[in-house]
Amino acid sequence: MRKALLIIGAAIAAGCATPSHPGDPGGISGGVQAQTGRAFDIAVGQQAQVEGTPLTIRAIRVADESRCPSDVQCVWAGNAVVRLLVTTQGSPGTEISLNTGIEPKATTVAGYSISLSGLKPYPRSGTIIDQTSYVATLEVRRIPTG
Repeated sequence: MRKALLIIGAAIAAGCATPSHPGDPGGISGGVQAQTGRAFDIAVGQQAQVEGTPLTIRAIRVADESRCPSDVQCVWAGNAVVRLLVTTQGSPGTEISLNTGIEPKATTVAGYSISLSGLKPYPRSGTIIDQTSYVATLEVRRIPTG
């Protein structure tokens, strides 16, 4: 029985650490495979190759964290700023900033819209979030032409 529980636990842990769900920051892999039109998670320090596009997105850091802690009542919800490096084939890259609470929450690079829809973990009062613990939820969409 104990062996069966260990096997089930290992399978669950492996499922939680798939590339689109980075899991434990200590085990962050180098890359995430993302698809256009589908939300994906990317941890600080990871990069995502967006399938069928020339885009590679690297999560650099959370540059500002002023979101209201979940265990505090605030007048304003606050904002966090996620810094990303977006490269296309043959380009040096463009650094962009996306926000959780104010605009811009999305931007356009090389004919694609890149939007930020979430940032985990959510702050709690009295705790400091290490950069390597942050996981951003992004979505990339092709912008229709003409």
